[in-house]
This record gives sequence, C-alpha cells and structure tokens, in this order.
Amino acid sequence: MKGNKKFLVVALLLLLVAVSFGTYAIYKSSASGTKSVNAAAWIVKVQSGSQDEANIVSSNTFTLDDITWDTTNRIGQSGTIAPGDHGTVSIKIDADGSQVAVNYAVAIDVSALNNSNFTVTADGEGDPLTGTIPYSATEGAMEKNITLNVVWTGVDSETANSADIALQGTTINIPVTVTATQNPNPAA
Repeated sequence: MKGNKKFLVVALLLLLVAVSFGTYAIYKSSASGTKSVNAAAWIVKVQSGSQDEANIVSSNTFTLDDITWDTTNRIGQSGTIAPGDHGTVSIKIDADGSQVAVNYAVAIDVSALNNSNFTVTADGEGDPLTGTIPYSATEGAMEKNITLNVVWTGVDSETANSADIALQGTTINIPVTVTATQNPNPAA
C-alpha cells in the first residue's frame, strides 16, 4: 500500500498543478487600426486689374498691364504714359478655398526703370505689401486687395529730363512678384 499512497500523492499533485494553470491564465488582447487624415487644401490665385485669375502655383510673377490712369489730369496720349501721369492698379490675392491661413508678400521691381521720378508704391498705412490672410470658411473672407500707385513725377531739371527722354518709346514693365506661403503659426 505504500506504493499506492505515493502514486496517489503524485496523482493529486499533478491534478492540483493542472487545475492551477487553468485558473491562473494570463489575459492578453491586441488590436490594430488605421486613421486617415486629409491634407488641407491650398488654393491661392492672384489677379491684376481685369486679368483672368492665374493660379500662383503655376505662375507667381506677372507684369502690371492694367493700370487705371487718373483721367482728370491725363498727360500722355491714350495707351502711353508721360511725366506727370499717375494711376493705380489693384492686385487681388484670393485664397478662398484654402484650409489654412496664408502669409503673403508682394515685391515690386522698378530697378530696370533707371528713373527716380517713376515710382510704384503700395497704397495704405504700415506695410500693405506683407501680411496674413486668416483662415475662414466664409466665401470671400480670404481675399486681400492691394492697390499700387504708379506715378511718373514731372520734374523739370537737366537730370530728370535726360532720364525721362531715355524712357520715350519704350515699353515699361514693372515686374510684381506675389509670394504666398502657409502661415506656420496661426496664432501670429
């Protein structure tokens, strides 16, 4: 009987070990998933005067060709400019449809004119050539109009007359570059 008792004790121990493993299981679960996010839309167009809108991504430099001349004191013949003439041109930056705020900078290049009496300046206080168009889902709220004053001052001096005569019969181009970038800090 001694041998049967040992066998019975071993069997009970094995039964106890088997039951213990079944009641002390380790719970383990796992899950995986994916989340989609859409990139924000970026739509910026620039328009000068009566020009058709041009997408700034494909062309960000254009020439002012639609100046509205002050007709009350017009000096030059229609289609021309002469010392004493002045006018304006409007540039519209249209970011409607963009889903982020837009920083803009307008650069005017008059370096090729070689005439200090011919100026192109922004109309407005502060620095209207740079700024931020805040994000808005409202149609028309993400548009900015910038007016440029084009002035050829009529000065009667030997230096001014020489510079003015040098421009006669030439086509005067005033390159304007509009750069639009995402505002990386919408709180600013």
